[in-house]
Amino acid sequence: MSKFDKFILVLLAIEHLGFGIYGLYSPTSIADLVGYELKTEFSFSEIRANYAMFTVLGLMAFFAIFFKSLVRQTYIIYAVIFTSLILGRVLNYFLTEDLNNTIIIVTAAEIVVVLLCLIRLFFLRRRKEEETE
Repeated sequence: MSKFDKFILVLLAIEHLGFGIYGLYSPTSIADLVGYELKTEFSFSEIRANYAMFTVLGLMAFFAIFFKSLVRQTYIIYAVIFTSLILGRVLNYFLTEDLNNTIIIVTAAEIVVVLLCLIRLFFLRRRKEEETE
């Protein structure tokens, strides 16, 4: 595995483990960050369910640093999940015409994650093809 892959995976692990654990531990604080009101038990469950997903993503990135066989799958899963988040934000814009700086920054960060994953997948495939020739 390249040093660049390790660097990307460390960043993804830190970011998503950090936010994921924070959301699991303190859904009220996360809700305040994004402007949600938690009025029911279900709303707490929903926040924790979403942030459990981020925690699992962070764990995948962390384990992929040590288990080379997980790298490709980790990049694929990150690309799929973050593409779906981007599509949801784009759909929100078309439905509400709401596009503030926070939405733009978060969407840009998600685009960077997807692009990094797709670029790394391209180079991993290319390296594999070169090794088989």
